[in-house]
Amino acid sequence: MDPLHDRRQEMPQAEFDAVHYFVHEPGRAPAPPPQPALYLAAALTQPALADRLDALVADVGALAPGCTPVATGWASAGEAPAGSPGGPGARAHAALRAGRVEMLQVSLADELGRRIVLSLEALPDDPHACLGLSVTGEDDPWSAGPDATAEALLTLVAARQREWSLTTAAVTLDRAGADRTPWELWYSAPNTVVLPAVADHVRGYYWANLLTEGHVAAYGGIGELRARAAAAGMTVHPAGDGVVVRDPGPVTGFGDDRLAAMKELLAPVLIDRPYLSYQGYPLRIVKDPGTAFRRVPPGDPFPRVV
Repeated sequence: MDPLHDRRQEMPQAEFDAVHYFVHEPGRAPAPPPQPALYLAAALTQPALADRLDALVADVGALAPGCTPVATGWASAGEAPAGSPGGPGARAHAALRAGRVEMLQVSLADELGRRIVLSLEALPDDPHACLGLSVTGEDDPWSAGPDATAEALLTLVAARQREWSLTTAAVTLDRAGADRTPWELWYSAPNTVVLPAVADHVRGYYWANLLTEGHVAAYGGIGELRARAAAAGMTVHPAGDGVVVRDPGPVTGFGDDRLAAMKELLAPVLIDRPYLSYQGYPLRIVKDPGTAFRRVPPGDPFPRVV
């Protein structure tokens, strides 16, 4: 018997505002400030990524002068996790060339311990799945500030789209952290749903978004995409074999109204997935109608969700 049963509100799970409950729990630390982040999907094989990994790490390090590789860790299917100090060495490259890696992280840090994390997630048993990559910071290593850093991340995407076989990419200012985009966290979308779909779908809607052939086709061609983007106040720029759809202003000026406009613009290429629940610090998300609106007063017990 639940001693708090009579005190618990009952509500549909998708209607519960779990973010409000989370941030108001006793002893909860204040929400950390949002940081620039880059999320990618690459149609590379793992051996091909091994050939490019050192250059990728160097590109990431160049975003924050003073940050150098301090640790590399990885896990391959059916094997115990492994790691080594410094950047990716022979063992990490060999693991990728074997094609069985499920996750890999390279941490770069400055003398104050502030970190950039380059992270890979993969589905080695799914031949249709792309590689999921992210570049995120810990303790704000971005000395150039969020606006300049976001522009630098976007410049990197455009410069490397062909070399890294990028199918989609996103630059944002948020609290999601490594691996999972804000959209993927909000919609509880696992890699098994996202990574096989990114040739035709994006990983959410953000300040700047890379679209490639499969995405553009969903609009009936680049002309229609440009027209819809212009109507929404967004711009479209070439990026290798794809295009970047972005807000023309700085990332720090990308307000909720602009986020909503980007969500509407990218609706044809968003994965169709219903909201269930997200409990954590606030994310840059436009809630679907009728979701995450019922609040439980601080101090009341967790509701009964149905």
